[in-house]
Amino acid sequence: MTDPTLQMYLLAFMVVTTWLMVFWSQFRKMISVKLETRNIEDVARYNRLKRIGGWYWAIFSVFGIMTVIYAIAPDLYFLFLPLDMFHHPVINTMGLLILKISVVWIVIAQLDIDKELYKYSRNIQSLSAMELVNYTERKLLSGMLVLFVGYFTTITNIIGLLLVIVGFVIHTRVFSSKATAPC
Repeated sequence: MTDPTLQMYLLAFMVVTTWLMVFWSQFRKMISVKLETRNIEDVARYNRLKRIGGWYWAIFSVFGIMTVIYAIAPDLYFLFLPLDMFHHPVINTMGLLILKISVVWIVIAQLDIDKELYKYSRNIQSLSAMELVNYTERKLLSGMLVLFVGYFTTITNIIGLLLVIVGFVIHTRVFSSKATAPC
């Protein structure tokens, strides 16, 4: 049971979100930032953030495939083991609201990352610039986790539930350790 309006809205939302994250990162590559850190823990923490970002991109890609199938080929959507009892306009609307909040969160996090990378590239060493870059990248990854919850709430299925659980486990393991706590 699919709603054509919801299908097109989710497809458009996925395109906009992908565009936002992919092209923003491409733009950021034009900013030259040298990872000049004196502390090996900072480098390890930065590499850990890059790994979790990779996992989140994989989860985001599966949600993207799921959204495309839901919107364009709904006959194949059964592959994701849908939970039709949760396909209700109120639940779908809550999911869309969560998606909108996550996009605002991601945009704000991207702007913060750009600001901190600019400071770091200018060798502004007050308040440990690398630590601030790490903190703002964690905000971006938290926004992506909210995005996953929004997609799961909007088009509820077993695979989406598993992806959200994996995202929470990765997020909790990485960000609950003392080595990544902000100063």
